[in-house]
Amino acid sequence: MKDLKKPIGLFLAGGGAFGSWQAGVMKELINARIEFDAIAGFSIGALNGSAYCFGKAGELESLWRGIKTDKILKISPKYSHIPLDLFKHYSDSFISKMGFKLSNHLARFTLYSNEPIYKFFNSWFREETSNFVKNIPLYIISHCVERKLPYIAKFDGNRNNPNISFMDALVSSCSIPSVFPPVKIMEGNQKIHLVDGGVIGIADISLKIFEGCRTIIFISNSRQEDMDFKSRGIAGFFEGKARRMLLRHVKNIYASRVLVKSKPDVYFISPPENLNMGILDFDGEKCATAFDMGVKEAIRLLNEKELK
Repeated sequence: MKDLKKPIGLFLAGGGAFGSWQAGVMKELINARIEFDAIAGFSIGALNGSAYCFGKAGELESLWRGIKTDKILKISPKYSHIPLDLFKHYSDSFISKMGFKLSNHLARFTLYSNEPIYKFFNSWFREETSNFVKNIPLYIISHCVERKLPYIAKFDGNRNNPNISFMDALVSSCSIPSVFPPVKIMEGNQKIHLVDGGVIGIADISLKIFEGCRTIIFISNSRQEDMDFKSRGIAGFFEGKARRMLLRHVKNIYASRVLVKSKPDVYFISPPENLNMGILDFDGEKCATAFDMGVKEAIRLLNEKELK
């Protein structure tokens, strides 16, 4: 395998339980002795990226194989009166526009508590572990509701940031509207609300965060087929909407590679086949299957030199 040009940046997109597939890809890239010099991610990508920085990437497989839905999802309905703006995806028809406005308001209702998420992250990234094992910058990306902009928290070799705690950054990045409540923090004298940056927002995340890198590896959890995903019922409606929004963001983020002045080689990796699971399917058996599919795809790319 030809050596990749350094420095190497790793961008990890979100996708809930699809992150198990992403973790499988990461496992093989690490086995191929690829070392990353900077990592950025949102939602579940922030979790996988944090695991790498803390030297726990080798534990991701057991985490995903043993994950249980009832440890992540605890029903606790809540309404947050915040100026939420979903990623615009409507047509010019009156019905479509009204449907978008309704969705905007409904997104302020959240079904699950974020307490299990805090508990899970705190148990996995123990508070006594301050410094990263990998002394590299980690960018955890969420979305600031009030500013309508991506909120990028940089952790440079450790879990310290002057504006936000590591746990708040991680949980807010995973706070999918309609699923988990926003994370509220004080920045100076201003109170702001942070939510998952992958399915919301007018302004897109940019790969310019990797300025200076000569190589960027982008691991997405989305497929083009997600744009036409159809399923029945309320859960199916949410699943389809979340997949479409996530795919749009992923495409726009990838397109931003042309803005990086260091002109890096960018390798885009996404699932080549259906993962046969939903975004909220935090079921160990399904996640194990998706993890193995990620391993298989990474091996194929490395063997066929599609990843130089």
